[in-house]
Amino acid sequence: MKIITLLFLLFNFTLYAQLKLSGEWQGIIIENNQNWKEGNPIYMTISVINGLIDGKIREEIYNSNSFSVIKISGKTTTASSIELSEDRILKQTVKVTNPSLRQLKFVYNEESGYFEGVFESKKGPTSTGKVILYKSKFEFNDKNESLMNHSWFLRFKADLENGLSSPTKRLEELKAFKFESVYFDYGMDILKEEYKSYLLKMIKMVKSHSDLRIKITGHTDADGSESYNDKLSKRRSESIILFFEANGLKRDRIVTDYKGEKKPVDSNKTEDGKRKNRRVDFEFI
Repeated sequence: MKIITLLFLLFNFTLYAQLKLSGEWQGIIIENNQNWKEGNPIYMTISVINGLIDGKIREEIYNSNSFSVIKISGKTTTASSIELSEDRILKQTVKVTNPSLRQLKFVYNEESGYFEGVFESKKGPTSTGKVILYKSKFEFNDKNESLMNHSWFLRFKADLENGLSSPTKRLEELKAFKFESVYFDYGMDILKEEYKSYLLKMIKMVKSHSDLRIKITGHTDADGSESYNDKLSKRRSESIILFFEANGLKRDRIVTDYKGEKKPVDSNKTEDGKRKNRRVDFEFI
């Protein structure tokens, strides 16, 4: 019974992995002597069945209608990696004598959500390089015009430069993100070193979503006058803003508020309660 259960789990894991790799991917391809800014758009559609792969690659020249469509085949080597071979050119806008077809190897990066690959020519002049793709929902075709408007390509290169995860992964990260308050010493508005790594993660999260902003709300305990505490909570909010801006988050992505002593989360009659009230809270809007 245990063997049957193990085989069932193994089968379902393999099936899940294949379904995860099957589908449409888009991204960038570069030669080894290039940087990401010099790369070109590339699209891939693959079907993975019983470890065997069938599909096509479409490579375009950025900001032009030049492209080629290539038949590919291959196999899975692990649950998250594949090997592909370009078999023949199905269509190209610029005829090339003795075109160099390629061998490609891809590994799915679970942390970033990208399909990361390397390639080398099968014969003829040596050609090597890199490919990085993310899961997409475009409809692959062999039409003469660009498969998609190339504006996505500029955004993608900026994502890579900023170290951002794939669009699908970023949605997962946003759903899983947990807010934590940042606490301050008595009467102080100085941001403590211990919170900076967390705030950097928050900056990355906001940068990962163009429609997202972060709201910062400052608070105090009840010691002192209401007027003093309003000003202190404002300064605490502003200390977070300064850190955000110093680390690349634009001011128009930030909304601020301050409540002084009006919104305590604990009793102001105990030292521990006061400590919890000396804080800045966050929310995405």
